[in-house]
Amino acid sequence: MKRIVFTSILAGFCLVGWARDFNILDFGARFSETVSSTQAIQQAIDRCSASGGGRVVVPSGIFRTGTLILRDDVELHLCRDAVLQGSDCLEDYPFLDVRFQTRFTDKSYYTGRQEILRYRALLFAESVSNVSLSGYGQIDGNGGADVFQLGNDAGSRASLERPVLILMVDCREVQLNQVQLRNSAYWMQCYLACDGVTLNGVKVSNHCNFNNDGIDIDSKNVIVENCEFDSDDDAICLKSHDPDRWCENVVIRNCTVRTNCNGIKLGTGSLGGFRNIRIENILFRAASADRIRLWQRIVDHVEIPNTMLSGLAIENVDGGISENIEAENLHMENVQTPVFIKLGNRMPRAISDAPAALRNIRISNVRATSYSRMCSSITGWPGHPVENVTLMNILISTTGGTPASESPEEVPECEEDYPENRMFGFTLPASSLWARHVKRLVVENAQFVVRNPDGRPEVVLQDVSDATLSCLRNGKGEEAVTKIQ
Repeated sequence: MKRIVFTSILAGFCLVGWARDFNILDFGARFSETVSSTQAIQQAIDRCSASGGGRVVVPSGIFRTGTLILRDDVELHLCRDAVLQGSDCLEDYPFLDVRFQTRFTDKSYYTGRQEILRYRALLFAESVSNVSLSGYGQIDGNGGADVFQLGNDAGSRASLERPVLILMVDCREVQLNQVQLRNSAYWMQCYLACDGVTLNGVKVSNHCNFNNDGIDIDSKNVIVENCEFDSDDDAICLKSHDPDRWCENVVIRNCTVRTNCNGIKLGTGSLGGFRNIRIENILFRAASADRIRLWQRIVDHVEIPNTMLSGLAIENVDGGISENIEAENLHMENVQTPVFIKLGNRMPRAISDAPAALRNIRISNVRATSYSRMCSSITGWPGHPVENVTLMNILISTTGGTPASESPEEVPECEEDYPENRMFGFTLPASSLWARHVKRLVVENAQFVVRNPDGRPEVVLQDVSDATLSCLRNGKGEEAVTKIQ
């Protein structure tokens, strides 16, 4: 009892200056890792919204909860040292009745694929406006609990039983400020068909399960800034689940991304495509932990134990149109492939009969150190080139070490395959940059440092029309070797 009184007093300091605060303790929430406060917290959220909005305050301490439904005009505020801890009982995460429909969720359009959207969540909102999470506390999904160890999406339908930590659908004006998000049983956070999403100063740590992305965005008018992501799966992942809708007007800036998969990835889901994407001032580093991937054991010629797959991956493979993508000031450490750009054709035409396109990409001011023989690549497929790609002010240090006899003479197209940096094999035709099926390519002021003797050219162009190459140098400051086929 003394602890509760003392913590309540501390919580009072968190409330100073706010007239419309709703403290969850006043609704019966209990400090406990075993006793659920779901009902009490939900009552506080409902009362706050019904009263015209305000803050629902989670004071310092640990509060166990299952699914919470966020409402209009509610700010869920976590005081310092406050923890919303997800329940380790699946029954506390009922399947959500999501009303929003897309062509992706309509089974009449859906053939040949196993992926579906996830409709269980710890925090859920649909068709609400002005909803936010704030404060310096934590939301911990408890995703390492035994009940959530249900395998990977790629091999287990049971894996879809796991809840996402945050799922927001068709919402307006969503904000996350400073909160810490940890240990989701699945994706950390997913924003689907929202308009106006802002994340500032959010810290994500997600290493307790399979499919542990840092953030998944299929929305418009989005800003992600000053955030830190440390995840097992893709750190920042943009998706496009519907051919009738773009993921568009997204700014990602001043962030640190750490991952065992891709740092910033557009795709794989790309039915509508991506438009007006701006990425700037990003630090890419290896993840803080790796208990699942262990790439050095699986992928040939990876030099060091902990690496991310691709720093920047732009993948349009499901029939959508992606255009106007800019990235600058990227510093990459511990990557296998610095830049991976792929236009593919894996989606049945029953879902999208529009011509796929990937165009107008500009990447500048990149400093990268890679640790594999899978160089940066830009690839379309025959008759479907990637268009209008510019690379400027690039410094890439690569592993090298490939004898000329091991350089692949022919590389399969793989246009229907899942896109990943290793889809063409563990060794590519160039040591630094390989482009195939590209129309209008500019590479200007690039230096390609190869750390070990290598029999491959620094740059290989195959079926590339209208290429402009200027000031390409090797590690000795000499003109880089370019092979054009």
